[in-house]
Amino acid sequence: MNFFGHAVVASWSDSGAGHLLGSMLPDFEAMVGVSLSLVRDPDIQRGIELHHRTDDAFHRAPAFLASCAEALEALMGSGVRRGTARAVGHIGTELFLDGWLAREQRHVDDYLHALDLETNALLEWSDRGAAFSRLRARLSVWGAPLDYSEPAFVLARLRDALRARPSLALLEEQSEQVSDYLPSLQRLVERRAPELLQGLRDALGCWD
Repeated sequence: MNFFGHAVVASWSDSGAGHLLGSMLPDFEAMVGVSLSLVRDPDIQRGIELHHRTDDAFHRAPAFLASCAEALEALMGSGVRRGTARAVGHIGTELFLDGWLAREQRHVDDYLHALDLETNALLEWSDRGAAFSRLRARLSVWGAPLDYSEPAFVLARLRDALRARPSLALLEEQSEQVSDYLPSLQRLVERRAPELLQGLRDALGCWD
């Protein structure tokens, strides 16, 4: 699951800024390439722990696995190599889900509130927080991640995310096939999103 989706899931049980921020921090660590040294806030720590439980449940969810399987079959059928096809199905599903979730303003408001949380006394980073501060500033300016509902934007993000992985990277000669398939993947993700989220609620014990 991508960071915005994690914030939405965290809000089901506690919409406090610390809890939501914690639910996104493992993704932020990966994005900036810098590790957290210390977490002093219990709400943030609970969010971090929820992140890992959520990812475990998400990656086992039948709706997610079905979307990935359909993407793999369609992309390989169009000539995309297996590693790339598998990665596109997995990551593309997560990104399009964020775009779908971002259409609800309350999710965006909670997310931006979490990004605004003052964390200098709550977190210690191995680089003293410089990279996280830059990332947080960029995300705050970006606002609602509605770009994740645009296939062209998702294609660019996939290319960036996979570039350093030779066995997964999007080959130039296969870019057109991936680009042509992404709108179909988006429709698939949006159709299955309610089922996927309900499955997550059940797995995590979060009910309205």
